[in-house]
Amino acid sequence: MTTGGLYRAIVYPLLDFVFPPVCISCKRLLPGGSKRVCTECWDSIERITRDHPLYLETKEKLVAAGIVDDLVSQFVFQKEGAFQHIAHSLKYDGVESVGRELGKRLGRTMLDWGIRADILVPIPLHKAKQRERGFNQAALIASGVASVTGAVSCPNLVSRSRYTQTQTQLDSEQRRKNMENAFQLNRSCAVQPRNKVCVLIDDVITTGATIHSCALALKSAGPSRIVAASAALAQ
Repeated sequence: MTTGGLYRAIVYPLLDFVFPPVCISCKRLLPGGSKRVCTECWDSIERITRDHPLYLETKEKLVAAGIVDDLVSQFVFQKEGAFQHIAHSLKYDGVESVGRELGKRLGRTMLDWGIRADILVPIPLHKAKQRERGFNQAALIASGVASVTGAVSCPNLVSRSRYTQTQTQLDSEQRRKNMENAFQLNRSCAVQPRNKVCVLIDDVITTGATIHSCALALKSAGPSRIVAASAALAQ
């Protein structure tokens, strides 16, 4: 056994004894072998289907501009619901394993819906924001999607060209203006999107302003198709 393996074998069970693992949403004790979220909390989150009103509304907004071709998502974002707790633990508490698990679930939905992907493009954070947070939650989700679909995740294909304020308190028009010219294509990236199916990945899509702006930068490189994907959709 390696030193790291020996450390995990001894220390992790001790930590679980002193600090028993609890679900990051409902705070109940997790049974042995469970991940960071209990089965009941995962099951409590409303699923997105292709005939769900929120899915149809969001897809119509995205596709209307002629840049994004399709949309796939997994959950409905509900305030104070289990998904919000999970997303908060990922973005602000650094529970990175939750991001990869969200990606695996999104990847399985893509397969179920027949969504093919050549390149996965996580929505990038500005360098200052990524330094502050230490990771990009969309890139973690993309790595989970990649593990299920076999598509290539390219977190450096698109970058933020300027710092933007948080979208949380902005209305639809303010979000659109805030995201104008916020992204640029990295033409020196080893993987290029020409004639490829590209899937833009974010944690939550609300108005679609961020996805649209990023898709505009990507479109200039000639992908055959751009699909928007997210762990959840929000009103």
